[in-house]
Amino acid sequence: MLPTEDTYFIYITMKNNIKIIGALLLTLAVSACHKDADTLVNYAYADNLSFSEAQQSYAGKFRVFWNAMNQNYTLWDYEEENGLDWDAVYDEYLPKFEALDKPDTKVTDAALKALMTEMVAPLHDGHMYVEFVNHQTNNSIIVSPSEGRNDKRADAEELKGFKPSIYTYYLNSQLKRYMSYDATVAGQLRNMLAKPGIGFQWVRTCMAELEAKSSLTESEVIQYEGLSKLSKAMEKLVSQPIDEGWLGNFNSLVQQYSYLNVPFLEQIDPRFADNGIKLEFAQTNDDIVYLQISEFALSVYLEDDMFNEELGGNDRNSEIRQHVVRVWQAWFDTIQDLHKSGRLKGVVIDVRSNPGGYMNDANYVLGALIPSGGLQYGWSRYKRGVGRYDYSPLTPKYMYTMDAPHEIIDDCPIVVLANAASVSMAEMTSLSAQQLKNGTVIGRKTFGGLCGLTGNSSNSDNYSGHIGVKGTTPVYVYMPTECILNMDKKPLEGIGVTPNIEVAFDPDEYETNGNDTQIDRALQFIRTGN
Repeated sequence: MLPTEDTYFIYITMKNNIKIIGALLLTLAVSACHKDADTLVNYAYADNLSFSEAQQSYAGKFRVFWNAMNQNYTLWDYEEENGLDWDAVYDEYLPKFEALDKPDTKVTDAALKALMTEMVAPLHDGHMYVEFVNHQTNNSIIVSPSEGRNDKRADAEELKGFKPSIYTYYLNSQLKRYMSYDATVAGQLRNMLAKPGIGFQWVRTCMAELEAKSSLTESEVIQYEGLSKLSKAMEKLVSQPIDEGWLGNFNSLVQQYSYLNVPFLEQIDPRFADNGIKLEFAQTNDDIVYLQISEFALSVYLEDDMFNEELGGNDRNSEIRQHVVRVWQAWFDTIQDLHKSGRLKGVVIDVRSNPGGYMNDANYVLGALIPSGGLQYGWSRYKRGVGRYDYSPLTPKYMYTMDAPHEIIDDCPIVVLANAASVSMAEMTSLSAQQLKNGTVIGRKTFGGLCGLTGNSSNSDNYSGHIGVKGTTPVYVYMPTECILNMDKKPLEGIGVTPNIEVAFDPDEYETNGNDTQIDRALQFIRTGN
């Protein structure tokens, strides 16, 4: 049931305790569309009263989800504009979930997932995912409205197996400087598997040397047997996808065979699963400076407090931190030196396939090139009441910029490379670049998930935030806290940031000749202005 100007006026007057009998009756009629629709219920925490009906009932899970969304979601006007009737969703799907509660009905995980996928499909929020615990199987079923939508994009095929890198340009002698470091779990693993003289390569070399001997001592037999078992177990493990349980299995394997003293075959801190980052810095022969950032966790490495909180207390982590900082510092210093000498031709910031992260990172990436004081790239609002359309006024949304002295790059092009897997903070970076007179976004339209998230502590200030507690409540929704709009005051959820220059990535050209069509277009634009 949608609000009218009259019902909105009634709501305001009631807030001010004006006793208008007719208005009160109309307001009650509006509020009674569905039970609890406009009643404040604490869905932010593991409150037994809020989630009790969802423990052993599929209809209860749906009602919790529907009511909590009704109270907490920040995009209802946008969803309405796109044709979604939330009351009709209730009427359509409650009977379907009630049917699952019939006696002797076996509800498989696949069946529940299919119904949940239908339920969330019309929603546009790019961050959201919904998790119901199937009480018949005790498994968590997760669905996301953006998952199916972006799989249908025409450019989805370009993303399969794609990891941005300018390394081939270094091999082709187009760069005068190149540095990189990969602190992600996959990067640390790759280092232990592929680097000569350490880790897995040391295991292979040692086994070959033992095999070449005509006879082995008792200790060498034990060593060979251990290396052989480690080698087989490692080959099996690395053939599997790196998912939530993978890292624990890897660390257990390293611990099990620690007696072999394999050089640099070490456990990987699980905290890198969230805070691992890959950076690439390059300087072309004609002084265009490039930075590729795999995700926005740079502030974890550059800020002492953040590092101590997220990755501190480990000497190996401190060493990894130094490598990451060294790459960023080389990028920053090169820009400073080239700009001061008048030789800087342009800057490329590559956020393709970047899933987002900490907003603080803006200080050290795009914000390190522009004046201090922040850059407005849009507007934001919060949910400030239990009514479906109770929003705060719009306030300007700013990107952080570096306060420390730095060169202001306003006299040569700044290009942001983005694609369909650029999400959240990567999209905010793209949107911010478009507010600069010398900023250009090249590539593909971004993912469409800009609305910001915080922890549930914000629920005390706003009627928005996560629904439930992951791993604790039978219903959990990963939910944005604020709605972010562009400078035209339009949400971009489910749409994304449209590039100034659209360019496809050509996998065949990259595979055959090492040429990245999107990087090539960025370099062409900087060099020619076209």
